[in-house]
Amino acid sequence: MKSVLSVSALILCFTLSAFRLDARPDTLSILHISDLHLIFNIDFYQQDLAQRRRHYSQGQAPLKQFLLTMPDKTNSSMVVATGDLVDFFEAETNDVKMLGFQAEQFAQLAGDCFTPVYATLGNHDIRSNFGRDNSNAPIQIDAGKARVTWACSMPCFKNGTYYSQIHKVDSTTYRFIFLDDSYNLFKSYENISVPYIDKVQLYWLKDQLNASEEDVEIILMHIPLTAAASEPESSNDLYSALARHSSVKLILAGHNHRNAIQNFISDENNTIVQVQTGAFAQNPENWRQIRFTNDKILVSSPGNTETEIIIPVK
Repeated sequence: MKSVLSVSALILCFTLSAFRLDARPDTLSILHISDLHLIFNIDFYQQDLAQRRRHYSQGQAPLKQFLLTMPDKTNSSMVVATGDLVDFFEAETNDVKMLGFQAEQFAQLAGDCFTPVYATLGNHDIRSNFGRDNSNAPIQIDAGKARVTWACSMPCFKNGTYYSQIHKVDSTTYRFIFLDDSYNLFKSYENISVPYIDKVQLYWLKDQLNASEEDVEIILMHIPLTAAASEPESSNDLYSALARHSSVKLILAGHNHRNAIQNFISDENNTIVQVQTGAFAQNPENWRQIRFTNDKILVSSPGNTETEIIIPVK
């Protein structure tokens, strides 16, 4: 008799396990933060530079507290940080050498979090800072080196600094597309409109947008679209690619250190909602909860879980 009961219990266990594996959640909740501007060991750097940027040198503790507590409080399964994770990739030291270990330090801090942290790169994440000369002229001359370092340091960048994820919520498939629009220091004669992604990434993005007629696309990037990008005479390739698809519903961005919501009308007469979240470096209450359900996306107000806008997806 005990043997029969044990077998029955085992079958029931396998049945319930299979059900849990097949079941799709009815809500996916994520937390959006941006512009963290962390600086690790600021006194390693040139004195004038350290003095100018010291206001960003105490950001580790608030971020760590947020990562360790807020996902659990809001029942969120991931944190998304849309760029300017650190204040600079490398900077000048007192002996006029360039020192860069900020990406590795950030990766270690994020890795201590129980909740996965996914990110995009911002302009500061590939930036080189100088202390005395050209102090007000940041450069991105080592952008390639910076991207390689981030790819070697953060698990989310292991296949490159732009990537995508598929998330199924009930009967809806969401495709999260993480872009790298971090390079922004173009000369005026180049006539390049930002936000900018290079041709290789643009072709990849178009493949992602065309991969399925069933999914809903969510774009995550650092530098947001501007009204100028959507003007008829604009040459912004990124906006042109997104505007062709009515399945693009939401853009999450940062960069401007402000909380803002802006609507763009696509070629398909679809509304693309762009949500910017203010700089976490300036206020740890600058975060939003984004909840994805079967038929809508709910975006919270900054610093709380109360819904500010609802975006229909069906």
